[in-house]
Order: sequence, then C-alpha cells, then structure tokens
Amino acid sequence: MSSDDLPFFYSEDWRSWKEPECPEFIDPTHWLLDRQASGVLGEKTALVCDDRRLSYSELLAETCRFAGGLTAQGCARESRMLFFATDSVEYAATWLGAVRAGLVPVVVSDAHKDHHLKYFLEDTAAATLYIDEEQLPKLLCIAAELPTTLSRIMVRGSAGQLRGIVKGVEIVELSELRAKGTASFKGLLRHRHDICYMFYSGGTTGTPKGIIHLTHDFLIVPERHGAFWEYRQDDIVLATSKKYFTHGLWPGLLIPLYWGATCLLSREQFSGEALVKWIEKHRPTKLVTVPTLVKLLLLEVSKRDSKPDFGSLEFVVAASEKMAPELFERFHQVFGIELMDSIGSSEVTYEWIANRQKEFRRGSLGKPVFGVEIKLTDDQGREILEPNQVGDVWVKSVTRCLFYWRKLEQTQSTFNGPWTRTGDQLYFDEDGYFWFAGRGDDVFKVKGLWVSPIEVEAVITSHPEVLEAAVIGVDAKDGLTVPRAFVVLKNQALDQVAQKSLETELCELIRSKIGGYKVPDRVVFVDSLPRTPLMKISRRALRDEQKD
Repeated sequence: MSSDDLPFFYSEDWRSWKEPECPEFIDPTHWLLDRQASGVLGEKTALVCDDRRLSYSELLAETCRFAGGLTAQGCARESRMLFFATDSVEYAATWLGAVRAGLVPVVVSDAHKDHHLKYFLEDTAAATLYIDEEQLPKLLCIAAELPTTLSRIMVRGSAGQLRGIVKGVEIVELSELRAKGTASFKGLLRHRHDICYMFYSGGTTGTPKGIIHLTHDFLIVPERHGAFWEYRQDDIVLATSKKYFTHGLWPGLLIPLYWGATCLLSREQFSGEALVKWIEKHRPTKLVTVPTLVKLLLLEVSKRDSKPDFGSLEFVVAASEKMAPELFERFHQVFGIELMDSIGSSEVTYEWIANRQKEFRRGSLGKPVFGVEIKLTDDQGREILEPNQVGDVWVKSVTRCLFYWRKLEQTQSTFNGPWTRTGDQLYFDEDGYFWFAGRGDDVFKVKGLWVSPIEVEAVITSHPEVLEAAVIGVDAKDGLTVPRAFVVLKNQALDQVAQKSLETELCELIRSKIGGYKVPDRVVFVDSLPRTPLMKISRRALRDEQKD
C-alpha cells in the first residue's frame, strides 16, 4: 500500500520514515556498547544503578565478563536462560552478556509465586536460571520438582541455602561466574531472524505466554523510537518499570544505550517519595512511567509545602493503563510539563501508538509510531475508516512476536499474517488522534448496552477524594449483569458514615455525566487494588473474588 492510500491518521513524518536496513548477521550488543565504548563516549556514564556508576567502557567490560563466564560454565548457544530477579548492574550486564554469548534470555517478574516459577522453568525448558538471593525461598519450595531440563542455577548473592538441598543441578554464585570471564569477549553473530530474547505476558487473560522476539529488534526498535521521541546522547533516562517488562527494558536500557544516553536503574520499587528523590538527585531528562506512579507522585507533592525541583525533565510519558483525564491536567498544573500517554505491548516490541514532543493531544494515546501500521475493525471484521467509531485494534510491525512459545492456539488467534490482534478497543478522532475505549475482555453489557470500565473509572477518579478505581461487571441476584466499583481513597481514614455519603455522591456523579445504567450497584472501598506482576490493575482478579 502506498502512502497515498493510507488512512489520514498517519503523520507526514510517519509517511516519510524509512526503516533501517538490518544486516543479515549482527552482534546486537555491538550497537549498544562497542560502538559507544570505542569512540568519544567510552568514558561517559552509561548506567547508574543506585550508588553504582558504569561508563560505556566499564559496562562493555562487565558484559564481556558475564558472556565469557556463561560460555565457560557450559551454557550452550541458543539455550534459554530464565531471569527471576530485579534490576541491578549484574542483571543488566548478565542479560546483555547472555545475548552477546548467543543465549536466549527470558525475563519474568520476581513478584511471581513459587508455583509460577515452576511453570516458567517447565514451560521454557530453560537450561539456566538467574535468580536473586532474596528469591531463593521460592526456589526451595519447588526444589523437589525442578524440571530435568534445568542444568545450572546462578545466584546473585549467596547460594549457601541451596547447597545440599537442590540435587543434580550446578549451583554457582554470580561473583564466581564473573571471575571466569575476561573484559574482552567477541560477541557472537546472530541472524537477523534468529530467536534472540523472550518476555512473558502478564497473565491478565489466562496463563502467561512466552513472547518470542528476533535479533533485528535491536536496530529497528531504537531507530524508530529514537527518532519518534528524540533521544539524544545527553539524555538521562529513567524508566520506572522493572526490566522484566517491555516498558522497562526497551525505554529504560536498550534504547538509551543505542543512542549513547545514560540509563537510571534502581533495585527498589518506586514510591511517590522515592521517585521525587531520584528525579531531584539524578536529574533525568526523560521519564517513562506508569499511571500508578503518576498518581503517587502527585499525591506526594500535594503533601509538601513546596514543589520539588523537576526542572531537568523535558519529556514524560506513561503507559500500561488508561489514565483519567484530570491526571494530565493536574500534572501540567503542578510541573508545567505535558504528561503524554501511549500504548504498546510486548507482542509488538514496545509502543505502537504514542504522543510525542512535536505532535500530541492531551489525554489521547497519540498517533502511530514510525514503522507501525494500525487498523480498527468492527464486529463483522470490516475496517473502520471513519472517526469516532470504536473498533478492535490490529497492529502491523516487523518487530511483532514470531509466535507464542508452546502456545499454538493462542498464536493462531492473536497473529494473522503480519497483523497482531491486541485485544484493545480504540477509536480515532477527526484529527487522527487515537483514544482508548477499553479492553475487549473487560467491557460488559448492562440492560443490553455496552459499558466500558474505563469510562466509569474516569468519572470516579475525577472526584478529589479518590486515588484510583476499578470497575467490573458482576451478576446480580436476578441474573443480570451490573457494574460494581472498587475505590481506593486518598484518605483511607474516612469512617463508614463518610464513606456512605461519598458512595452516594459518586453514584450521582456517574448518573449525571454518563448515564444511570452505568451506576454501580455498590461502591466498595478498599486499601489497594489487585495487580498483575507487571503492576497493571487486575480486573480479572476482582471478578474472580466476586465469584467466591
């Protein structure tokens, strides 16, 4: 299809964009490390993790040591290496080292339980496990059930509690592994279409699925997003999501390294207070975060007598969940900078629609990222070409998941030729900006009419007493479906009388703004909302709780 035949919502910059030509064989880490370390950026800070700083030359050397150590330990090329840990210098260098040595790193959240760890080990048939010492109790719970495919366990920290208990598996501490390598290790060339790394889905719609990605991502994704979001060598980038998440790994590590910028990492889970301290201390120019932290950040600032110094920030973008309209307005009022929304997925390798510095609309998701095609379809599968009509989203990108690991039926239902069905529902306006309407598996009917939880939640969170909310459909006594709201308050010390009054107020607000059939049968005040390991609100967990 020529650019003249494309829908109007593609920007002029999108139409003129040319994808980078990827050589048939490449060493992915060369583009992230060797290129910078061998030039004027060699002594520039590449990575800051809490109190540690590494230059590009030092990060390259660490990556080589771990690549050499993995090879000396007997890790075979193309074998899978499961990472069950959180951010650290060792995590980043070992992940990069695994890629450099020709392994396939597979990242999952360390928030998963012991039985999930067992599932990931079995599903991946990983020969190697990288695990933090803090997560060893989970491993010990399944020590008698480890799959025979697991050959070695590498522990960041002390492995003492494993010895004598875990049988038939090599156990090595990461410090020992590092000592087996040297500061020089020639990266192995990989075909541009080789399986190179894996994520796992968050499991919001069922069992987590292994997401397969190819080598060419290491050139295509940074080139696209670097141009779209104007990455520069003098950028300092803080992505608050952990690096087991595509929203953490790509914008917070791989894209900045490709462009010679500085990456900020922390082992700690960010709170509002911690994030304020990090921004004031490390002075990031780009902040990539999630709505939950945006809310906590604004709540933290509201408690202070004076505003924190966020003068270094030039670009702030959030993704992962839909944000209420008032968040964008409040963020701009407080910090004097636009908060930009976006949407992406691990299946497509990071964002596919986003706002950007030179083209944005407050509250919208933005427009297609360079190199990515979007189409919406109606209930009959027909493409939607007119504005303001909600449809299912299909994304076309050469960076899409090759297939779901060991999941044939899910692969066939999600991928159709070059297109990926994301499960999201969007619409575009007359100016070509896309807006979120909901997830296909979250919407429900009330009295024959569709209800989007997103719409009801937006009204609830517009109330100044509300921190966040989630809405689901539940079966009433008469067998019909009704909305039910779960609300987290900013002031959780409200007594029952005040809560009842607030419930009435919220219901009236919904009735007046979006219609009576969308009013919840109950507003349940909770201390927190259930979340997936990727920190998205889990409406599925709320629905399951209501069935008990």
